[in-house]
Amino acid sequence: MLKRLWLILGPVFCALALVALLVFFYPIEIKHDAETEKRSAVTLTAENFKSRSKKMTALTDRKLRFVPFFGSSEWLRFDSVHPAVLAEKYDRNYRPYFLGQRGAASLNQYFGMQQMSSQLEGQTAVYVVSPQWFTKTGYDASAFQQYFNSDQLTAYLSQQQGDAAAQYAARRLLQLYPGVAMAETVQKIRDRRQLTSFEEDYLKMMTQFNQRQDAVFSMLAAPNNDNYDRQVLPYVDQLPDAFSYQDLEKIAIKEAKKHTKSNDFGIDDNFYELRVARKLRKYKDFQQRISYEKSPEYGDLQLVLNQFAKSRTNVIFVIPPVNAKWAAYTGLRPDMYERTVAKIKYQLASQGFSNIADFSQDGDKPYFMQDTIHMGWNGWLAFDKAVDPFVANPQPAPSYQINERFFSKEWAQYTGKPEEFE
Repeated sequence: MLKRLWLILGPVFCALALVALLVFFYPIEIKHDAETEKRSAVTLTAENFKSRSKKMTALTDRKLRFVPFFGSSEWLRFDSVHPAVLAEKYDRNYRPYFLGQRGAASLNQYFGMQQMSSQLEGQTAVYVVSPQWFTKTGYDASAFQQYFNSDQLTAYLSQQQGDAAAQYAARRLLQLYPGVAMAETVQKIRDRRQLTSFEEDYLKMMTQFNQRQDAVFSMLAAPNNDNYDRQVLPYVDQLPDAFSYQDLEKIAIKEAKKHTKSNDFGIDDNFYELRVARKLRKYKDFQQRISYEKSPEYGDLQLVLNQFAKSRTNVIFVIPPVNAKWAAYTGLRPDMYERTVAKIKYQLASQGFSNIADFSQDGDKPYFMQDTIHMGWNGWLAFDKAVDPFVANPQPAPSYQINERFFSKEWAQYTGKPEEFE
């Protein structure tokens, strides 16, 4: 019986063992190729978002400077003045490396940063923080799990310092992914208990294994998509050779008028037809009771701030608006939105993160928004006016003063004047 089982299962076990050995001893070698990295920077797939290898390859290239642009799905709103297009056309001294996905927010970004903490050290970054992330119940667990992987897990566990940030991250991870691998180790971090020597050795081994596994799978995974060739280069050819915001605005407005003919909201026609038109009546006043003032997202944002402070990363934060016409139709309360923005800005500025581009009041400007919540056209130009000088002229990070009270439930639920929070 045992012999028969071995004849059936033995080859499977041997194959698995060989694969494990291949992964464990796979050499991590970084080879730079500017054209490949440019395509990786705008591929914007879930796999690219999770992968360590492609991010590290681009961010360690000394010949072409890539700067991480953190956000969610706004980076997919390509048009003639998208940040990737402007950087390529005018051969700027950097290229944006876009990190974001639909439904991703600060917690996914934090765990992704653990894979690239060395590449953030003393560098520059852009971080779009959307008030829409700050929902009452916080992150959707399925969205979080979709963008989380084992390499992020062991990167976090191997670098955590047992402080308030590590505890908070462990607690949130267990809330959103109860069945996560190495859950007992994560629980110990949450409870501030010491790891055993066996657990520490196992963690070191798995950290090495997961890094190599990521390198292997990145090599075998589907290549970069055609966003660069289809969504960037064609626009590059249409822009004037001499840089001028005045000329670019004319191009942006012309393009926007062409693509917003089907509705009165100033929303891109394709988006409107696919996502809005059939359900328009249902959207009337559906956001009347929504509030972003109470949310676990404030603590998740604090994790990101804590990481930037540890890495001494100089960051500019961008707060986008909502489409004002859409907000009025759906009943989103402008006073609530303003209070949410004030709370976010206080959390940033009070800890030394003073580089803030606040566009939250610009949602009523013509052709500023491409859809209901994402900037485009004139919005991208306003974004560029704030972000490009900051990124093109890198400066050392200011002195940050991290306040652990922003991890608290009291802050997450606080609705008073931010400056009066104690």
